[in-house]
Amino acid sequence: QGGFLDQSVSLDSLNGGAGVARGSIRISDRSGASQTVDLRFAQTISDVVDSINKIDGLQVVASVVGDRLKLTDTSSGSAALSVSDVSGGTTAADLGLSAISTTATSATGTSIQSLAKRTSLNSLLDNRGLVLPTSGPALQVSLRSGETLNVSIALGTNSASLGDLLSAINTAGEGKLQARIASDGKSLEFEDLTTGSNSFAISNPNGTLAKTLGINQTVSGSTITSDQLLSGLNDVLLSSLNGGQGLGTLGKLTITDRANVSATVDLSAAKTLGNVIDTINQAGNGVRAQLNRSRTGIEIVDTTGSTTTALTVANFADSTDTATKLQIAKSVTADSLDSGSLNKQWISENTLLKDWNKGQGLSLGSVRFVDSAGKQSTLNLNQLAPKTVGDVIKAINNLGVNVEASINETGDGILLVDKAGGSAQLQVADTGSSQSAKKLGIAGTAANLTVNDATVSGIDGSRTLRIETTATTNVAAVAEKINALDGTVSANLINFGSGVRLVLNGSQTGAAGRVTIDSDLNLGFSETVTAKDALLAYGATESSGGVLVSSATNQFENIVDGVKLEVLATSTTPVTIAVNKNSDGIAKQLRTVVDQYNKVRDKLKTDATYDETTKTAGILFGSSSALRIDLAYGKLFSGQLSGAGSIKSITQLGVSLNDQGRLQFDESKLSAALENNADEVQEFFTKADTGFSARAKAISDSLAGIKGGALLNRNQSLQAKIDQNNLRIANMNLRLEKQRTQLLNQFYNLETSISKIRNNLTAINSISTGFSNATTTR
Repeated sequence: QGGFLDQSVSLDSLNGGAGVARGSIRISDRSGASQTVDLRFAQTISDVVDSINKIDGLQVVASVVGDRLKLTDTSSGSAALSVSDVSGGTTAADLGLSAISTTATSATGTSIQSLAKRTSLNSLLDNRGLVLPTSGPALQVSLRSGETLNVSIALGTNSASLGDLLSAINTAGEGKLQARIASDGKSLEFEDLTTGSNSFAISNPNGTLAKTLGINQTVSGSTITSDQLLSGLNDVLLSSLNGGQGLGTLGKLTITDRANVSATVDLSAAKTLGNVIDTINQAGNGVRAQLNRSRTGIEIVDTTGSTTTALTVANFADSTDTATKLQIAKSVTADSLDSGSLNKQWISENTLLKDWNKGQGLSLGSVRFVDSAGKQSTLNLNQLAPKTVGDVIKAINNLGVNVEASINETGDGILLVDKAGGSAQLQVADTGSSQSAKKLGIAGTAANLTVNDATVSGIDGSRTLRIETTATTNVAAVAEKINALDGTVSANLINFGSGVRLVLNGSQTGAAGRVTIDSDLNLGFSETVTAKDALLAYGATESSGGVLVSSATNQFENIVDGVKLEVLATSTTPVTIAVNKNSDGIAKQLRTVVDQYNKVRDKLKTDATYDETTKTAGILFGSSSALRIDLAYGKLFSGQLSGAGSIKSITQLGVSLNDQGRLQFDESKLSAALENNADEVQEFFTKADTGFSARAKAISDSLAGIKGGALLNRNQSLQAKIDQNNLRIANMNLRLEKQRTQLLNQFYNLETSISKIRNNLTAINSISTGFSNATTTR
């Protein structure tokens, strides 16, 4: 469901966040042919490349080289290869192509991908972002003067920019330390502005910020440079692989093609996977490196056509184990070898919960944790209202049970490790109607896992779904196993006269619904429909793309406030939408309010009253909460409102209480009010703080709000009692079990005593019989 290595950079993030003005460009190849390329609807740099390569009548191939676009002419002509903007636009300039005019067969544009002060912190490191400590200094800096600076950074990673981070560091640096964007545009520099004979060093007093940035160093000079924080246009940092732990120091490897020609490849300078692929492709023997079919790893392909020897990739004798780290240390008699997934980290502490579950978000409920020693506690995520995966992890670690939560080693989920060392197993379960633990992938019982090369007891909430097969598993069973997963994909079989095909469909629409299959079964999966978002260019013209927005469905909400648009067909020409007032929508919403209120009244009538006939009381009879609901909403719908214009009551708009306490709605009053003074009606409903909607929301929040709502507090109080009673039941069961064991032991001891007494009686009887016989004989 993630970890893809071919995710392309959005045009909106290029040029330091200034983006690309979408329009058309004109490209002329060396044969003299010219064509206009329409880029009004290009969302990513891959869309730009695809649009250029699909143009008929143009012999130019577009590709990506690092942070630049490259054009290669295939026409064999002698004219100039050139690019220009159309109709006064700036699209070619923004793409770094406007300066291209050459008779050479290829040309590379200028850099369009670099760090800037406006760059968001959560976009760094392939969207892994930075994790800032919530308390204490984030960095400790030892200066050449011998002084020590403790740098505290109070920023939210998901809202702050790189400029905010640099400003915070420089402010704390007190003129002795300066942080800035390095000249390469991909990393940061930290300069010691003091003098002295001591070393310049930066370390982590709290958290892992210095380690993440790659600045936990000690140098003899005055400058420390961070790791590369930004990859290329269609690339991924090596530090994002191996679950975000990186591959460590790379060195050399050897590749032998099937014609038995060997080459040594030096990868010591590689910072991105693109660097690795490009360097291998420059090795000079008959191999080609590329992304594998699942786009989660790399593939080494033999291009010689020979079968003389095996295709072999091996570690070089430099102790870096580079081929092993890249998972390509193999020898095969096929024409290609595959690394498998390189485990690009795609879930981090900065992952927003609203983006969880392929963009569907995470419903917040209560989760109970019981560690192996029997200690238990319940985490109420609804009350906590976490925003990120990191918030959930911190909450679990502060829960009081002996469980440690973190991002797992593969970077695709939450890992729970039991630290209690008890005789039982860690148990995690949702309470009530909650599905939070299930959706997070952490519900269940702990099992033995290997973490950091050690065996631990825990739960790995990996979002990569796995099934196992045996030699007797058929394709129908594979389909059943896939359908038994969490609903990410559905599997179906299509029967042909000569065989069967397995067809998989993603359950989620849009780009977020993308899935891939990585299998050892050699089933030959191929993608037939690419997961893409619907695109809508708002304000587009024949020459300009306007503002391009995307949606996982065909519906777009709030591009214009209060307006929902649904795309019914594609168009490359502007479509005009007329938005007119429609009182039917207001009447529909008021009818919904009336219906919902009357349902509440019916519920209260059933659950909060005493039935004289049956002599039974409702479950909420006498409840202060039920009375509070009745009084609060009764006052809202029957009372006067001041401060919201000339309309003082909702009864003036046709909503009133009848003698049964139920709401009724006269639509004619609403229609008359809208006809005579629509602005006053709008003010009555929408005025901030004093309008009807604001007051209704205030009442709802006071009763059922997630922060301090009376019903929620009551619910939590009842849940606490349930938890307390469950704990008492568990303790009582424990005492009963001990008493049962004690009574059984007593019973066994009594049985033993009785058996001994019986044996003694038998012996005495035998002696008595013996005396009797002796007397008789005498």
